Amino acid sequence: MEKQFGKKLKDLQMRKAIIFFLLPICLVTANSCSKDKYVIGGEKNETNKVNQTTYDFLKSFEATSETARLIERAGKINEVNGNVTIIAPSNYAVNRYLRRKNNRALRLDPNARPLTIEDIPVDELDQLGMYIVDNKFASDSIPASGIILATHHAGDSLRLSLDESVADPGTAWDGGGQPGEGYQYANFMQTKPVRVTVHFKRGANWEMDPQQRVMLGYDKPECDQVYKMYISDVITTTGVVHVIYSGDYNFTDHYYYHSLFFFGTRADDLL
Repeated sequence: MEKQFGKKLKDLQMRKAIIFFLLPICLVTANSCSKDKYVIGGEKNETNKVNQTTYDFLKSFEATSETARLIERAGKINEVNGNVTIIAPSNYAVNRYLRRKNNRALRLDPNARPLTIEDIPVDELDQLGMYIVDNKFASDSIPASGIILATHHAGDSLRLSLDESVADPGTAWDGGGQPGEGYQYANFMQTKPVRVTVHFKRGANWEMDPQQRVMLGYDKPECDQVYKMYISDVITTTGVVHVIYSGDYNFTDHYYYHSLFFFGTRADDLL
């Protein structure tokens, strides 16, 4: 009886092992087949293309709807819909600009009326040209060494480059609180994603070395500003869109969050 029971137990264990071995294969196979029938989230878009003009995309995209309104008020819809690339500020950047403006006004007058995007002077909105460059620059057309481009705002220039994504804001941190180490997700990837980065020249000289910008002080108006993208390589029917990475007011101490037109300093984020 003991021998028969032992044999049955071994047979049962063997069957379980076979089931556990075959189950992942079956799931993968089933999943592969199901992909031929439907795609969760809508139609596949392997090319990053949208059937919209650049302006219409910015207007319909939740993160840039306010930016689109500013483009409309500035009379730059046709300019944005040309053969151009726009490195667009997000709604967060617009809101940070307004918060800084409002805080400065409230320090002088506690009863000051809050400003909205409708209150930004049209002549100030001409600065939106600093986010626009001629021709289409998706990541596959940006040289490995980067490229410096004149913007549509007189005297301003920027540099587009491709950088490996190592430590993104919001990903895991190591025990010491330093990004890019320990359990950072990128340390466990066989290949690291490449992202478009924009470097805005703000003063007379380029500060290519991050340490130069640290020494100069990020709040100085002549200090260059470098940003990663929230999204990249949106190919519209007229041009290319990249959207600058930014965040809400809970994280305004981060210098990598943009303020529209680079307005204000971190001191203006709070009253």
